[in-house]
Amino acid sequence: MLAVDRPGTAARIATHLADEMISLESIVQRHPGPRPHGGDDPRSAARPVPVILITYATTEDAVRRALARVEAEKVIEGKPQLISIEKT
Repeated sequence: MLAVDRPGTAARIATHLADEMISLESIVQRHPGPRPHGGDDPRSAARPVPVILITYATTEDAVRRALARVEAEKVIEGKPQLISIEKT
């Protein structure tokens, strides 16, 4: 997903996952470079940053419900991509 780079964004995403009993195994955030206006002020405009979330075993329905609430909060841009990994 492309997350808005502001304080509290990760907490909001994690809260929605926790509400669905989804536990995070790892989070990867890649910063695209310097802020467009040159400062580190968290209130300044910033481009969204790619965030990859890997969860422990859960249901696809739970993930979709959590992501729908994340989208409604406007803490991400665009539609998040969901890749299911099934263990045999």
